[in-house]
Amino acid sequence: MKPVLRVFERRRWLPTVLWAVTIFLVSSIPRLDTAIDFLEGCDKIAHFVEYSMLGWALRYWSRDGRPRFLAGGIAFAALDEFHQKYVPGREMSLWDFVADAAGVVTGFLIAGRVQDRRARETRRQSG
Repeated sequence: MKPVLRVFERRRWLPTVLWAVTIFLVSSIPRLDTAIDFLEGCDKIAHFVEYSMLGWALRYWSRDGRPRFLAGGIAFAALDEFHQKYVPGREMSLWDFVADAAGVVTGFLIAGRVQDRRARETRRQSG
């Protein structure tokens, strides 16, 4: 296994923490104008995608799909939305939170399916 991959294997939490910090930093930017605002509700797609990546990373971290990791991702989404209430030019939005939570759940579940498939293939090849 390559040295960089070994670091991530020992520190499975690192991608999750880095992605959560990235989300928090971007949501701290005042009056963030994005190119996706041209259509009403398009920002929900961005919320869904960024939080599905967090859900994927949480599932990777947990290995066995512990629900507390999923709940932690949803709680992080709620805290991030609340935090935006205090960022100038940003607002706390229930619909953004719904998109965030749906993304966390979707990413978590898809990553679980991928991990299960890989485990089955590994068992089949070794047995």
